[in-house]
Parts: sequence; C-alpha cells; structure tokens
Amino acid sequence: MQTSKSSEKREKSVAEFILVIILLGFLMKLFIGYYFSQEENITKAGFKTLAQNFKNTVVVVHAQWQMDNRPPVVSLSGVAKQDKAASVVRVSVNEKGWLDTERSSLVKHNVTACEHIWQLAMSMPMSLMKFSVAAIEIHNERLSNYHQCRYILSTGDYFEYYSATGQVTQVYGNDN
Repeated sequence: MQTSKSSEKREKSVAEFILVIILLGFLMKLFIGYYFSQEENITKAGFKTLAQNFKNTVVVVHAQWQMDNRPPVVSLSGVAKQDKAASVVRVSVNEKGWLDTERSSLVKHNVTACEHIWQLAMSMPMSLMKFSVAAIEIHNERLSNYHQCRYILSTGDYFEYYSATGQVTQVYGNDN
C-alpha cells in the first residue's frame, strides 16, 4: 500500500514536471516569435527614419542653394561635437539645385552615382543595424542628365530619389 502511494506520488510529480516543461516550452516559443516579429518592425521603422533623414538633407541642400544665389556646390555647416570645431561639408548640386553628383567625382571616389549621393546626403555607411543598404541606379532615357536611385534593404523595403526633381519617395516594401 505504501509503495503504491509513493509510486502514485512519483507518477504525479513526473506528470507535473512534464506539464511544467511543456508550458515553459510553449511560453518560450511565444516570446521568441514575438521578439523576431518586433525585430522586423524595428528594422522597418529605422529604414523609414533613414529615408526621412535623406529627404530632410535634400530639402536643406536645395534651400541653401537658393539662399546662396544658386552655386554649383553648396556648403553646409555641421554641428560642433564636444571639443571639435564645426565642419563644413561641400555638396554638389545639379542646375536645378537638387543633390547630385558629377561624373568626375565618381571616378575619383570609385563608387556609383547613387552611392556617392548617399554619402553626400547621409555621411554614413550604407547600412542599417545588421542589414546593408544597396544603391541601384535606374537608367531613364528621358532623364539622361539626372539620376534615379533606389536604396533597398535585403528585406525588400526601398525608397527612391530623383535628382531631377529632388523627390524622395516613401518607403515601399512587401506589405505596401
């Protein structure tokens, strides 16, 4: 009788232990799934912020171009950081005053036009978190003197910049 009670107790505690393990496994699966779904949302939000910063830079360069009497190169003052003096960045623009690049500077920097435009606008590497940003130049016969650039993540999210008009599109992706 005592052995059957103790074996019942053992079976009950083993069953409870298995139930707890199953419950913990299920909760871990839920939390891991939630984490990975939020990681994608964070990446999308970060890329949208990059696109907005790109757009802001394009607008600031165009406004400065108009205030400076429409020069071929616009000088932008950077913000001073701690003990360092403010830096001046020279940005090339096209005849319409939009952020652009000259063919001669492409050879000098050994990059594509769209990569060079990114560097002028963002002053940072073409990356977001653990993703690289690719720059694709779309050739358009009607706009042969200008650049149409698509900046795209490996997730498929992208935005475009048109140097003929200064337009920066919203971020498009798999869900848009």
